[in-house]
Amino acid sequence: VIIAEADRLGNLVNRMLTPNAEPEMVAVNIHQILDRIYALVTVELPDRVTLMTDYDPSIPDIMGDPELLIQGILNVVRNAQQALVEAGGYGQIVLRTRVRRNMTIGHQRHRLVAQLDIIDDGPGVPEQLREQIFYPLITGRAEGSGLGLPIAQSLINQQGGVINFTSSPGHTVFSIFLTLEGET
Repeated sequence: VIIAEADRLGNLVNRMLTPNAEPEMVAVNIHQILDRIYALVTVELPDRVTLMTDYDPSIPDIMGDPELLIQGILNVVRNAQQALVEAGGYGQIVLRTRVRRNMTIGHQRHRLVAQLDIIDDGPGVPEQLREQIFYPLITGRAEGSGLGLPIAQSLINQQGGVINFTSSPGHTVFSIFLTLEGET
């Protein structure tokens, strides 16, 4: 896992530093991406934080760049993990997939969209950060860089997707919407 992650991150940095680098879009199984993230995150989780999955097995492949998807989703999951740790070190994160029908992403209507929800039962996003949470250098943590969510948003946008969130104390949901292969 460590060697594969070092290679993936090295390649990701090289691609991010290359001007005008286009995502390498291929057909991707979103659950394989999530299983990889699950494996990465579970080794870092405190004992009292659980990571669960709730997959819709009917979701077909999406068009995406696997490395960029892993990093974008991983940033959101780690954000949830850090919120739980700072709130006392216990709680639950759920990775849930569903199909959404008739949704507009950007200015284009899509018949079917894959919806990935990262759900946690932490303290929620502070009210004063909600409007700016995807801006660079905005953070609610003393050690936070304020780059995780803006990078995640950029990487998901490069795939033709979008990230939204809803939050209240005890229930925060970051939803990532990605178009399904060949669906418009």
